[in-house]
Amino acid sequence: MIRGLIGIGLLLSTAGVFAQGDQGTITGTVTAQDVAVAVVMVQAKNTATGKAYTAVTTKTGNFTIVDIPAGTYEVSVPPLGTSTRRYVRQNLVVAAREAVRLDISIPATPDDVVGDVALWLAIHNAYAGLTGPAPHTPDGKPDLSGVWLANVDPNPERAAALPWAADVVKQRLANHLQDWPWALCLPVEPFPSFPILYRVVQNPAILVQLFSQEPHYRQVYLDGRAHPKDLDPTWMGHSIGHWDGDTLVIDSIGFNDKTWLGLDLLPHTEMLHVIERYRRPDLAHLNIDVTIEDSGTLTKPLERHMTWELTPGEDLADYICTENNKFRENTDHK
Repeated sequence: MIRGLIGIGLLLSTAGVFAQGDQGTITGTVTAQDVAVAVVMVQAKNTATGKAYTAVTTKTGNFTIVDIPAGTYEVSVPPLGTSTRRYVRQNLVVAAREAVRLDISIPATPDDVVGDVALWLAIHNAYAGLTGPAPHTPDGKPDLSGVWLANVDPNPERAAALPWAADVVKQRLANHLQDWPWALCLPVEPFPSFPILYRVVQNPAILVQLFSQEPHYRQVYLDGRAHPKDLDPTWMGHSIGHWDGDTLVIDSIGFNDKTWLGLDLLPHTEMLHVIERYRRPDLAHLNIDVTIEDSGTLTKPLERHMTWELTPGEDLADYICTENNKFRENTDHK
């Protein structure tokens, strides 16, 4: 009986070895503008099963996705800042026991309206691999303080916009964003989401975000106050926060209707309500989940999910929009 059980065990073990041997791999290098992209996720999704397999690039941009069943895959890499598009390779076939080579060059956007991808990459790569536990304040709360390199949602859902708002987006694209608030040296969006550097300063009563674009700062009250009952609409609205465990929840209302909803280019009304959830899982990352509500513009709430990266050796640059505003003159001829 024991001999029979051993025989069955050996048979199952041998079958597992052969099954493992039937797996394939995808390996390659990720670059953008000929610069290696460190610590970015490469995803291969099986088009038949929907199961995703991932790997993170090394400091030199190399990756290997292992133990992939034979099949057809969609391989993707999220955009870097706003200067590149999301990379997608459809119909990549991986046979049993095959190692497929796929070198990825992330495509640039045709109109880089925010910044240079090489600069974003230089900052990103300089701090790739930074590790350690998340710091805490003396009262035991996660400390969100630091200089952070922001990024966009790698897999953004399509905004469910009302017809009038969708028409406004089409008009804005048709005139090459000539009325973009940044081009007019006005605040761009009602909450931080552009892929630039942000400095966060936190104490028990208030959290302040500093950034280069207008209006250069935002304050979030943490002292338990409520929103004023009669708010005058402002560019950045009124923000209050509270802790839900280790997550800082920020609730913002009281916006005017002059900003755009970030890279979605959508208009919004004064009914805009934004809820942000900030969580620092470790030293180097800040996970941000945003829910955007506006019944005057959207048919359902819009969600965005972003990860900021700690850049402890960086600082905010002096930025005065009116000193060197080339956007309008560079787009008037289009």
